[in-house]
Amino acid sequence: MLSNLLPIEANKKTIAAIVQDRVREAIMSGELVPGSRIDQVLLAKNLDVSLVPVREALKMLEGEGFIKIIPRRGAFVTSISIRDMEDLYFTRQILEGQIAFYAAPKLTDADLTSLTDLTIQMESVLQAEDFATFTLLNRQFHFTICRAAGSHHAMNSIISLWDLSERYRYRYMFIHDQGQAIKREHRIILEACVARDGQRLQQAIIFHMNQTRDGIKLYLQRSQGFEAEEQS
Repeated sequence: MLSNLLPIEANKKTIAAIVQDRVREAIMSGELVPGSRIDQVLLAKNLDVSLVPVREALKMLEGEGFIKIIPRRGAFVTSISIRDMEDLYFTRQILEGQIAFYAAPKLTDADLTSLTDLTIQMESVLQAEDFATFTLLNRQFHFTICRAAGSHHAMNSIISLWDLSERYRYRYMFIHDQGQAIKREHRIILEACVARDGQRLQQAIIFHMNQTRDGIKLYLQRSQGFEAEEQS
């Protein structure tokens, strides 16, 4: 369990913040399974820290929606459900679609160069089925667009929703032959960015999220035991 979690090295972040990052990453990657109880003693041992920063980190992760702390029972990874996933994507559509509309005319030449480079890199790593690198590049691509709108508060909300969505999105990457559709959708988004067309970009972003949402939903519905879990 948690074999990929590395001991914490010297860092400018607080120990609790680093634990928070490590546990969040383990949840998003699926190493910490939805609904599972977190062994805080084992977690502290694996990360080579005391229980104090572990408890602080879990409280912060509860605030982000990744963890649920139940008195006298412990901390549990938040369960996933189709209803929760659809609600996340519904909220993201409203926020990111609107942000894209305002961001389009503000995209600089440097932004467009970066978006073009990221598109090429994403296509390359998808071809190689390097999904971990794709996830990082995909985040950079979309955040470059969102940041162009210049709203600090909207960006913070988008980052929080993206983190929660990663619990679902990583499954989408393993759907057979989904890579070609993802490439096409990013090309359409890039073309709207180059045109600096707000309405076109808004529509492209929403379409892309709808396709991802539908793909995740189909995957979850087909996953063995998922429907039983959701009904329990």
